[in-house]
Amino acid sequence: MIKILTFFDCYNYGAYLQAYALHKFLIDNGLENEFINYRTKKSIKNELANELKPGAKNFVLYFKLLGKVLSFKLHQRKLKKTKPIHVSTALKNETFDKVVIGSDQIWCYTQEWGGIDTTYFSDNIEAETIISYAASLGPDNYNKQHPRSILRLMKRFNHVSVRDYNTLHFAKLARPDDKKGPHLVLDPTLIYDFKNEIKTPTAKNYIVFYSDKLEPSAEVIATIKKVAKERNLQIISLGKSYDWCDKNIIALSPFLWMGYMKNAAMIVTCMFHGLLFSVKFQREFMMFLNAHRKNKCLDFLNRIGLEDRVIEKPKDVVNLFNSSIDYKPVDSFLKTEMEYSQNFLISTLTDEYK
Repeated sequence: MIKILTFFDCYNYGAYLQAYALHKFLIDNGLENEFINYRTKKSIKNELANELKPGAKNFVLYFKLLGKVLSFKLHQRKLKKTKPIHVSTALKNETFDKVVIGSDQIWCYTQEWGGIDTTYFSDNIEAETIISYAASLGPDNYNKQHPRSILRLMKRFNHVSVRDYNTLHFAKLARPDDKKGPHLVLDPTLIYDFKNEIKTPTAKNYIVFYSDKLEPSAEVIATIKKVAKERNLQIISLGKSYDWCDKNIIALSPFLWMGYMKNAAMIVTCMFHGLLFSVKFQREFMMFLNAHRKNKCLDFLNRIGLEDRVIEKPKDVVNLFNSSIDYKPVDSFLKTEMEYSQNFLISTLTDEYK
């Protein structure tokens, strides 16, 4: 039985869907697997408090956020997983054969809800085979001074794959003797199609706004609203509440979230998985970024040749609304990368890797 260690029990659509995609892709290829249900109590508590915080002075919003949390918990229950483990050292009592660590920004040790957790670098995990799949440092730069314990643990992996160049450089520095890697692969959401899971919304003619708190400048927001009005498009925020949006849908399931993304006339986002699902569903999109987002988002935009979809100033909004994306070269790139990513994952878990 293959075990997966990643973020699967968060209240974040991208985190859940990348975990779900990896889980289902392996099953579809005859590789039974389950999640290592590991997370510290501090991490669980901190994330829940942060998720509910916007509703502290607004009971209606609080109950909508609570509904969102409950929806995620319901979907998390559907995933096959081990018994809960809250202390890293308890993993030493477990027997593992093959372990996949990743995807998502599991190596972003400065941002984790519970503080630095070396478990995601294989600490206390004993297995015949340990690989990383599409792991990421997130906003952490590869050339900073990293804890020695983390650099030491990186050498324990049998095979390493990452999802962005920043993390690739980090892995090369940490594993100078790795002659066959590290490998650059696609996020799991791009190697699984979700065709049986997507729920179609009833809404029509709308713009999706998807963010986790970050907002564009007031001038950019005003321009988005102006263009939306001219085109008779409703602005719908997914998962969070923003008073300038026409509608805020807070408590929607991950699969309905995908449906809204797939059927949007335009997607405005700062989120990495907002970008990936825009591309996956061949939607028109635009991104607003800050320093925290640039590593992972600009990296992928550059790889697919769509770096011009970033909003730098208000007039960019109008230009991006008036332009359309040619997805032919993007599809060609993704087809090649998907084959490479799928082959890496299957071969390393079936001992066929050469």
